[in-house]
Amino acid sequence: MTSSEKKQIPLKEGLFRLPEEGREGCLIGSRCRTCGECFYPKRFVCANCYSEDQEEIALSKRGSIFTYTIARVAYPGTPVTAPFVTAQVQLPEKVQVLSLVTDIDLNDVKIGTEVDLYFWKTGEDDQGNEVMAFAFRPVRP
Repeated sequence: MTSSEKKQIPLKEGLFRLPEEGREGCLIGSRCRTCGECFYPKRFVCANCYSEDQEEIALSKRGSIFTYTIARVAYPGTPVTAPFVTAQVQLPEKVQVLSLVTDIDLNDVKIGTEVDLYFWKTGEDDQGNEVMAFAFRPVRP
């Protein structure tokens, strides 16, 4: 395989769209057309009103840390090294996303910290494609 044939693929289909030319990447959620409740990951039945009338939506790329934990031991086989921050990120759609938070000093992690979505390479598959995941990092002034 030549380097021009390599492509970026999501770690898991259906959770996010990777950036492409002319389009920003985003998390994929759903909104209930009946009651307006939003969800991540997307749902086929609303957990609020049980309607099956759902629409797929692109979620906001900016949110804030709702709560967090600092992991001192990494899970075997994962591409992250300890210590690392895992947080519930609150998005404007009132959706909370469990995510890795990177590029932050452990002493600076605080509830309410504004964070932005980004995508990072976790490794390569058997065909040499870049396997991509998402995470959040603090908004830079």
